[in-house]
Amino acid sequence: MLNIPRVALYARFSSDNQRSESNDAQIRAMNQFCKQQHWQIVSTYTDEARSATTDNRPQFQQMIADSGKGVFDIVLIHKLNRFSRDRYDSAIYKKRLKKNHVRLCSVLERMDDSPESIMMESVLEGMAEYYSKNLGREVMKGMNETALQCKHTGGCTPLGFDLDENRKLVINLHEAEAVKLIFEMYADGYGYSKIIDVLNSRGYKTKKGQDFGKNSLYEILGNEKYTGTYVFNRASSKACDGKRNNHSSKDCSRTIRIENGCPQIISKELFEKVQRLREANRQNAGRYHSKEFYLLSGKVVCGICGMKMQGDLRFSGRNKNRLATYRCNIRRTICANKELNKDYLDAYLVTLLGKRLLNPVSLKKAVTAVNRHIRQFNRSYEKNHDSLQRQYQEVQENLKNITNAIEKGIITDSLIERTEQLENERVEVEVKLDSMQLLSEIRYSDVSYMITEWKSLERNTESFRSFVQQFIKEIRAFPHKFEIVLDVGLGVVDDFTETISVQRSDLYAQFQSKTREESLCLRSGKSDI
Repeated sequence: MLNIPRVALYARFSSDNQRSESNDAQIRAMNQFCKQQHWQIVSTYTDEARSATTDNRPQFQQMIADSGKGVFDIVLIHKLNRFSRDRYDSAIYKKRLKKNHVRLCSVLERMDDSPESIMMESVLEGMAEYYSKNLGREVMKGMNETALQCKHTGGCTPLGFDLDENRKLVINLHEAEAVKLIFEMYADGYGYSKIIDVLNSRGYKTKKGQDFGKNSLYEILGNEKYTGTYVFNRASSKACDGKRNNHSSKDCSRTIRIENGCPQIISKELFEKVQRLREANRQNAGRYHSKEFYLLSGKVVCGICGMKMQGDLRFSGRNKNRLATYRCNIRRTICANKELNKDYLDAYLVTLLGKRLLNPVSLKKAVTAVNRHIRQFNRSYEKNHDSLQRQYQEVQENLKNITNAIEKGIITDSLIERTEQLENERVEVEVKLDSMQLLSEIRYSDVSYMITEWKSLERNTESFRSFVQQFIKEIRAFPHKFEIVLDVGLGVVDDFTETISVQRSDLYAQFQSKTREESLCLRSGKSDI
């Protein structure tokens, strides 16, 4: 009986491949080869816009997994560099194929088991890896030379700057005002939310013409160029810090810092103050260093200035009565918001969760609401996914064209800038595509453990705080009321919330408070802000 080899085709199309090696061209060549060899094609795997320097390729990994199922005898590729440009990965996956009794064959490189073929295969793999790494090195070398001239190396120009005819940074006066406002407000203790509100209300936009968000503020607040110091490759090893005047072009991996290399928008003192505050906020976020247990640490936000309210414990009066609160630390002349009794708010929140979510009846209603949201999301999935896929393919085509130009020796500042822009866009779209998937509806039995955990956890512990805070997006405190934004997505759906508004007077009355604040609130009859 004639034993016809069963073949799996693997094609890969990436931003660094040649025009003739599109997936269609590769598959066409492999189909022709199989006809000549009288081989039977049983499956085809294709990875679009995936680099061979990494094994993070979905179809590649699926092919390797399927090789152990006995469904094919040969993996056919167009060229060896379609399989991998990393010799270590190549050896590992070839060994796995061999263990599964599957051969790897190439259309253009005819190899057998002879010593000469083994040597030639190693040479070809080494050349492919050299090409990939050398191209990256040459691009980085060109960017380093550009940076040493204090020219823009590519990507989006920082907010507050434009580029002159020599690609050097010049101040954009309108945007520079926004930059100053961001640094000054952060230094005064304002949070991201308040800064964003002020920027958007005054009509300022990001460099891409969009409203401000937290990510854009994060990048701006860490950009040393605003002090007049030109910085390139700041993510490189800290071992290079301090070598500010020794700029060797042979070292393509270290940070380049040139004083007075670009126009100054803010003072160095303001920049350093902001960096100290950012570091302090990173270390202290969500934690208080008193012995008091704050269940809602990091979740209570001042509704007036946008700052996170911090825990405050004091003992006052002749009897040294204890008072624990969440309070805004901004100066009273700037923010006149009132502190909120910590004991009452914590207790109210625990009671609220027990009633609104963490009991069988309420949890079943929450499951129904989440599933309704999932069905709505899935109905629009295909349209959104196709749109992202078209955007991704367009970016890859543009990257391929630029790579072809670089391979021909055409390396300009504009090409480097465009490459970086496209790479950033590619990563952004790829992340969206990878994270975008159809959602599966949930059952009550999938989340009923939450009720058991809720009942069993010991109160006033870190475990209990972590459990409670997964259901809370934010608590916004105003002078006469507060708003609790509950996360009711049950860990399945993001940004699925319910907002509950509570009068402060009702909170204090519920706990029979005799504090001055309650009396004032009850007597004032003022409307909410």
